Amino acid sequence: MKIKTETKIGIVGVLTIAILVWGINFLKGKNLFSKYNTYYAKYTDINGLLPTSYVFINGMKVGKVTNITYMDSQMKNFLVSFDIPANIKIPSNSIAEVYNSDILGSKAMRIIIGNSPTELSGNDTLLSQSESSMFSEIGKMLTPYTDKVENIISNLDSVVISVNEILDKNSQQEIKSMIVNVNQLSANLASLSSNLDNITSQEKEKIHLIVENVEKLSKTFKENDDKLASIIDNIANISDTLAHSNISSTMNDINNSLASLSSTLNKINVGKGNLGLLVNDDNLYKNLERSTQNLDSLINDIKTNPKRYLNISIF
Repeated sequence: MKIKTETKIGIVGVLTIAILVWGINFLKGKNLFSKYNTYYAKYTDINGLLPTSYVFINGMKVGKVTNITYMDSQMKNFLVSFDIPANIKIPSNSIAEVYNSDILGSKAMRIIIGNSPTELSGNDTLLSQSESSMFSEIGKMLTPYTDKVENIISNLDSVVISVNEILDKNSQQEIKSMIVNVNQLSANLASLSSNLDNITSQEKEKIHLIVENVEKLSKTFKENDDKLASIIDNIANISDTLAHSNISSTMNDINNSLASLSSTLNKINVGKGNLGLLVNDDNLYKNLERSTQNLDSLINDIKTNPKRYLNISIF
């Protein structure tokens, strides 16, 4: 048995519509396969409650507001309808309260469960009230400052735009490089700290010995306080004596002597004077050495042959 194309298209269309309806209700938080009861609540001020606001019981989301209508032309009274699963039993003295669900001021409804043994059924109306919360009061107090905050934000946007215009690609690249260098420096400091920790742990015994030695030295200083005071007094006396002595004159004499010695050495280095010639002229040194050798030879010959040089006559 073949199914006609039109039938197939009809079946697909029905399934598509069913899935679409189910998806929309699922996104609204409503399960088509669960049974819901509709309840009502009357308010003179709904405080910004919306038809999509959630309904909570003891902090748990159980339903959603489905509709809000005004009951008179002056909009002094509002009728709010909301759906709750049928398996949740609501005592007759329960209260439907509009409140701020978060610090941003989002509105929601919560059911304050009563203690009455009588339970409400679908389409019943609950007692109602609106919460005058701290957040609402703060919101009212902050209302005059809203424009100022908006102006500040606008100015900040202008500043950010100006900064972006100033910071061209080269400046941004330099800032990135600086951040990389800072990160590298931070990593190096962390590595240095780790190395210092390792050194400290390895040298703990030596550090302990150093501390002990310092304590012993401090104790020795304390025990010899009088001797140290005497030594310091002696050093002070010596310092006073040096201060009152004619050190400047002595230093001048020393400087003059050093200057003369330096001048003499300079003359010797340039070959001035007999000593300069002797130091700088090799020929003079060689001649002097040769004369010394000849004189030594002459003395030796005189000792060996005195008659050759001495002519003695006896009368």
